[in-house]
Amino acid sequence: MTDDPEIDAPEIDGPAIDGPEIDGPAIDGAVLDAHVHVWELSRRALAWLPSGHPLRRDFTLEGFTTDVVLVQADADPAEVWDLLALGQQDQRVVGVVGWFDLLDVPDRWPDDQLLVGVRSPPHDQTDPESMTAPAHLRGVRAAAEAGLAIDLLLRPSALIGAARLANAVPGARLVLDHLGNPDPSSAAANDDWLTGMRALAECPNVSVKLSGTAHLATDALRALVDVALELFGSQRLLFGSDWPVCTPARSRAEVLRRTTALLPPATHNDVLRGTAQRIYRPRETAPCPNTPDARSSGPQAPQPAPQRSPAP
Repeated sequence: MTDDPEIDAPEIDGPAIDGPEIDGPAIDGAVLDAHVHVWELSRRALAWLPSGHPLRRDFTLEGFTTDVVLVQADADPAEVWDLLALGQQDQRVVGVVGWFDLLDVPDRWPDDQLLVGVRSPPHDQTDPESMTAPAHLRGVRAAAEAGLAIDLLLRPSALIGAARLANAVPGARLVLDHLGNPDPSSAAANDDWLTGMRALAECPNVSVKLSGTAHLATDALRALVDVALELFGSQRLLFGSDWPVCTPARSRAEVLRRTTALLPPATHNDVLRGTAQRIYRPRETAPCPNTPDARSSGPQAPQPAPQRSPAP
């Protein structure tokens, strides 16, 4: 599975699960949604989606009005080429976080400035030791040296390992997806989450994505967001809808409105756009955004759209 925390959420009736439109606060036009998936079932296996699940249909960017970062949904190296090709044709796509096996890194990364990150591992990792296994360290270093951010899809028990990874590769821009997949119903998981988040907050090269939260009750999410904001500050938090995986629980519009409402207005520019711009930048101009040198330069201006190379 990739984004499976929502798979057990209640399903809804009807062929159309959710439209991508966002029609809420006036700030919507400035949002950069840093976690969006698209897929065509004729091209993707998506083994994490069981037969008959309401998400087991095609999803495209039709109707989207915001900029997006596309994130891998399939542990298939061919998927990144599909996402990059889509980005060549659609100016709303400002970046692609693709799947590559960091235990066996490619000899060459795709020569496309839209490739801004790697998602590793593709499945929810529970083992903290896997984060600093020698092969994984080599892969993370290779991705970092190529100027790519590294998205981490982890369970709370693995967060402490991610902190060790961040210390071992301080030049890597690490992005913790889905707020670290907290489980407020489990005392043990909650303890692991809080311990791990505190350790990660001490690592200036780690940012946290407020994504994958549609299934959480609002009161529970409020408490988690408050902790994340206190530990990381708005300059290290970024918004992602996790569309369409969010839709069995909440529409994309609802996810954005709820997240916005839980954040102080002074944080909106960072969380809803600025942090994502600083993290997912064209590779040749991608310093680690939270290092002292980068912070001392002041706020980053929005980057112009990269020149896009021909699709492979």
